[in-house]
Amino acid sequence: MELDRKILSRMGIAYPRPYQELILARICECLEEGKRCGILGCLPTGSGKSLCFMYPAAACGRRTLIIYPLLALMNDQAARFGRAGIPYTVLSGGLGREERRRRLAEIRDDPARAVITNPEMLLIMKERGEMRELGDIALMVIDEAHTAVTWGGSFRPSYQSLPALIDAARPQIVMAFTATMDRRIRKGIVESIFGGTMPYIVHASPDRENIFYHSRRCISKENEIIAILTPTESRPAVIFCRSRPLAERLARRLGTVFSIKHYHAGLEREEKKSIERWFMASRDGVLAATSAFGMGVSKDDIRTVIHHTLPSDASEYLQESGRAGRDGGQCDAWVLLTASDTGPLVSLFRGEECIRHGLMQAMDETPERLRCLGCSHCLPSPSAPAGEREILRYAMLHPFQRIQDAAAALTSPHPFSRSRLASWKEQEAMAAIRLLGMEGRIRIIRGRILAIPKDAD
Repeated sequence: MELDRKILSRMGIAYPRPYQELILARICECLEEGKRCGILGCLPTGSGKSLCFMYPAAACGRRTLIIYPLLALMNDQAARFGRAGIPYTVLSGGLGREERRRRLAEIRDDPARAVITNPEMLLIMKERGEMRELGDIALMVIDEAHTAVTWGGSFRPSYQSLPALIDAARPQIVMAFTATMDRRIRKGIVESIFGGTMPYIVHASPDRENIFYHSRRCISKENEIIAILTPTESRPAVIFCRSRPLAERLARRLGTVFSIKHYHAGLEREEKKSIERWFMASRDGVLAATSAFGMGVSKDDIRTVIHHTLPSDASEYLQESGRAGRDGGQCDAWVLLTASDTGPLVSLFRGEECIRHGLMQAMDETPERLRCLGCSHCLPSPSAPAGEREILRYAMLHPFQRIQDAAAALTSPHPFSRSRLASWKEQEAMAAIRLLGMEGRIRIIRGRILAIPKDAD
């Protein structure tokens, strides 16, 4: 297969990567021979999956239909098509009647125009009999295909209609892409998108060598985040949070230290766009976000991803941590754990084995290297959690003190105070003291710091 170098250069590359070339070779073979086929690509974040459908859209002279779950992804892909000089139209919700008609006319008049949309819009078009406006579709692409498995049912019922939408569109080639895929996800994609027929699968390892995986025992997650992100080289950064209120609270708490904003699905569309533009342009910004960010914004130079709370499985964790280092540069993924944290992945990050190998095994992958040089288990850091030394020292000097009084003294802003936790909130210090009590680093009885074990000083 000989690829058109002029088209590749428009996309900013000279040669495709090996996995890209495998997929492109299969597409060209099916198009040249007039065969219908299915392709499932699992390529890690930052590996250039967009090329796999942008090149055919530019080269074959026929329609490419691309389905995304999020508006931010649709806009990001539209910008890529625009930079490459490939004609495209975006069909999303909220279009006025006249604008909708104008865009449908664009599609009718140009058989090579790519269409970027979502399942909900295609369902509306199907009900209105407008699918014929899409014409002859060479490629129908379902990006972030794992959402067809994880977001189906009551949350995104439109994803259960993908087989019907594929039947209505009648594409020659159906392609599905995801960044991570274990056996459960693969089975779900094959059933929900390919109707149980096994597609041609190109499965690259999700292992990202440029990411260093850290597991961090801490007694105050907020102050640990401050310690991690204080060096300017650790930013831009994303902090993944389990809930919208937590993302907002973190942004307020850390707003006096960093340039930080919160991001979640509950924001108005214009507010989301404003935050996305700010973060894309920022060289040292921090985003406190829910999983809504995980697929929403493609920023290449993120240096740090911090998980305030671990997701439920390795696939989701690798999706989110994989937002870091898309430019190929070295980056860090931190998991913050306290004694009270629980969940399916906690034992992996708190355990006595290589974190990287554990993640790969959870994804049904066999680690390619016998030696890992990229996780805190294999290259441990001797430093203590932020604030621990200060609290233990205070407990030694002031035994039998009430937790509330100790926290007030530790966080006192008084100029003659010896405290080194003046930037902490009093409630954070109280919570940290209790966590040290849970861990056995401090003995606490009836709300008073009774003693400190000898091995903790």
